[in-house]
Amino acid sequence: MTARDRVTLPALALGTCAGYYLATLVGLHLRLPPATTSVMWPPNAVLAAALMLAPPRRWAAVLLAALPAHIFLQLQTEWPFPLILTFFATNCSEAVLVAGALRLLSDTPTRFDTLRRLTALLVAVAVGTVLSSFGDAAVVTWFRGEDYWTVFRTRLFSNTLAELTVVPALVGAVTTLWDGRGRPLRGRWLEATVLTAGLCGLGWLAVSTPAGGAPTLGAVSTRTPLALQLPFLLWAAVRFGPTGTGLTLLTTSLISAWAVTHGVGPFASIPAATTVAAVTLSLIVVAATLLCLSTLIEERRQTQQALRTRLQFERVLSRLSGALMQAPREEMARAFDPWLGNIAKVLGVHGVTLFGVSDRGTIPHAIYSWTDPEVVSAPATIPPEQARWARDSLFRRDLVLASADVPLDASGDDASTRSPSFAAGGAVPLVGEGQVLGALAFGSVHAVEWSDDTIANVRLVGEVLASALGRKRSEDALSASEGMKSAILQSLASGVAVLDRSGRLLHVNERWTRRTHGLEWLEAGIGANFLETCWTAFESGNRLAGEVVAGVGGVLDGSRDRYVIEHRADAGTTPEWWSLVAVPLHRREGGAVITRADVTELRRAELEAQRSRQELAHVSRVSTVGEMTASLTHQLDQPLTAIITKAGAGTRMLASSVPDMSEVRAIFGDVVKDARRASDVIQRLRDLLQKRDFEMTNVDATAAIRDVVDLVSSEAITRHVTIELDFEREPLHVHGDRVQLQQVILNLLQNAMEAMHGTPDRARRILVTCRRADAQLLVAVQDSGPGVGAGTDELIFEPFYTTKPGGMGMGLSIARSIVEAHGGTIRASAGAEGGASLEVRLPAGVGTV
Repeated sequence: MTARDRVTLPALALGTCAGYYLATLVGLHLRLPPATTSVMWPPNAVLAAALMLAPPRRWAAVLLAALPAHIFLQLQTEWPFPLILTFFATNCSEAVLVAGALRLLSDTPTRFDTLRRLTALLVAVAVGTVLSSFGDAAVVTWFRGEDYWTVFRTRLFSNTLAELTVVPALVGAVTTLWDGRGRPLRGRWLEATVLTAGLCGLGWLAVSTPAGGAPTLGAVSTRTPLALQLPFLLWAAVRFGPTGTGLTLLTTSLISAWAVTHGVGPFASIPAATTVAAVTLSLIVVAATLLCLSTLIEERRQTQQALRTRLQFERVLSRLSGALMQAPREEMARAFDPWLGNIAKVLGVHGVTLFGVSDRGTIPHAIYSWTDPEVVSAPATIPPEQARWARDSLFRRDLVLASADVPLDASGDDASTRSPSFAAGGAVPLVGEGQVLGALAFGSVHAVEWSDDTIANVRLVGEVLASALGRKRSEDALSASEGMKSAILQSLASGVAVLDRSGRLLHVNERWTRRTHGLEWLEAGIGANFLETCWTAFESGNRLAGEVVAGVGGVLDGSRDRYVIEHRADAGTTPEWWSLVAVPLHRREGGAVITRADVTELRRAELEAQRSRQELAHVSRVSTVGEMTASLTHQLDQPLTAIITKAGAGTRMLASSVPDMSEVRAIFGDVVKDARRASDVIQRLRDLLQKRDFEMTNVDATAAIRDVVDLVSSEAITRHVTIELDFEREPLHVHGDRVQLQQVILNLLQNAMEAMHGTPDRARRILVTCRRADAQLLVAVQDSGPGVGAGTDELIFEPFYTTKPGGMGMGLSIARSIVEAHGGTIRASAGAEGGASLEVRLPAGVGTV
């Protein structure tokens, strides 16, 4: 919305009526009675100018506003009322034709500052005056009886001259006042005053004293009527553009027409009827020529000004870009102060505000704001129009151009505290790398039409600012990331060191710098080469340092994905453990991250847990053996009873007179076998009940299983349970502790026999299988009991879980802890023929192929 769009209809109508009234008065005084047509008829040109300044929707109101003035003045003539109304119709037709043609031909109907726009005006004037003159001449001939072609020619010349002088002068003056483009002329008021006074004075002198007071001046005026005014006309054309030229031409034309119609000045001695056509045609040629000249000069002036503005803009933009690129991110806002205002002045705006947005939001917040102190006072708050335009541009992600209806001097606000109101403005979003970084809003206190060059320049400024904001955001993110990484690194309980591809230390945390007993050779500062430090320690006899060099070097060159080493150092009376882990640094340049952790407490806890587990396992074994006391007693009672019986029989045979020595030897041989049987039972019990340290060896799993089965054989007979063995082959080896593995088998067998307590005697059967599965040894104990309840396949391994009356629920829990300590797994499932199947998987040992 421009300034003329905001002019109220009453004001527009009143201005049109007043202008038409004055123009009609002038036109009626420029008639040559009894001729109806005037030498120069300005009212039609006033109407055409009013239509150019008004939007088309108001044209009817503008034309009707002139009707009262038309009727009032022309009723004072001798013309009949129908002729007066017909004149108004022909006047309006000419104005509509000129204004309509100009609107169709020109991109800006109210400006004549380019040759193309002036040409459009000349064509529109020619079309409007020629077409309207046909009807007007016919009306005059009908009502007044005057010669048709004489009237046509006189009206054509008269109205053409009026259109060429009144329209540029009136439209140019009004638009200059409305759009605020007259402020640059304020410094040339004296020049304009001298030009006006000289032109008017020379015209008055030429009219009032044609030959008496100044013979030479009179002679020049008589032979070349416009020769004396020509310098002033050229002055106006060169210095004041089409508007100034139109004003001077209008003045000169009115003076010349007055002189012709009243027979004074250089035309006093010549009949008016003879000179009217010649003078009018001469003025038309001069007017068209000078308008073209002034337009060409104005167009050249605008081109030069645009070039200067462009160069100034690019220079300031370049300096702004350099200042923003060189300024630290925390001082970037200061860099806006000296340059953004200069750019705003070059763009021709009176205020700019730079808005930013957060990473996750689209609500803009002001970063920097500038207003022209020569136009508005410094605002206490951000102009609301600019904030609104910024939000719109961010929402659309495109340039937004707008106008405001709020005047500058909003009532009720103090001039020192109110925000400036902008009549026109817009905003452009600042986008960098696909992200919306903010918006640049700009505004003008005058209603302006933004040119393509201004829009392009605003976009360029937006790109520079987007680049600067993008750099600032990246640096802020990098700084925050570095700060976060540093904070995380410093808060780690382990020592961390970062190496580049060559092994040079890039960064270490505070824990890494602490002295560690036995690792003094790892101490190196940032910038030192970690591998060289370790190699120096290796050359001094530290074998561990050599291993570290090889392991970390492998991570750095990519031959290893990970390197882990653990070492025990004896520091005084208590040992200490530490671990060193190296992993690749995932970046294009390569490198590695080394973590040094003190695992002393962890290892001590593991040892304590292992001792606790061994104590628990030992107690469990003792408890299990205690539960088997009756069967073990029976198992020992048989060989001992046989020994006593057979020893007595041998003694009696030796006491006979003729002992049978072969029989005696057989008896004592059986005694030895029974003693060995008893000794084996006792030895198995000793092995099972012996309390010793955990020892990982290569164990014959099949032999260990057989020993356990032999140990529980009496218990199985007592419970009416049949135990069957199914080995893939013998021997099958496993890597582990023999006693603890036997305890696992013992617990599983005990669990199976107890599970079959309610099963009929003939159906009580346990199958123990042992076979190799890939790199593992699989041992399964399957019973014929009720099986595992739904959803309890994991629950049965929990401590204190039992389904047996009087049971403690620790057997299977201890078995699982032992298996997992050996790096194996245990699981429960339903057997293929009913019952439960407990399957143990352990790492296969040497000899299992």
